[in-house]
Amino acid sequence: MASVESKVQTKIIKYLKSKKCYVIKTKPGPGTPLGCPDIIFFYEGFWGAIECKAFSTSPFRTLQKETLDKFSTWSWSAVAHSENVDDVIAELDDIL
Repeated sequence: MASVESKVQTKIIKYLKSKKCYVIKTKPGPGTPLGCPDIIFFYEGFWGAIECKAFSTSPFRTLQKETLDKFSTWSWSAVAHSENVDDVIAELDDIL
């Protein structure tokens, strides 16, 4: 059975692909920087990063908040969780 975080991630990726975005789903491990968000996507001169969590109270791993803050100043980033995933998608609808 899929975890809540996995369901959020799947919903976001499905949405981004429906908008014809180039989507990269990252995995922690060798070669992936600490704090790297779960999803990085590109769309016609625009890019964004999304960290997926199960709930708004889910903890962040090392450097995740700092990386998302940096990416937000460079382009766009968000934290999506089961309580706000539709809001994140609505925000992306205004951008993409």
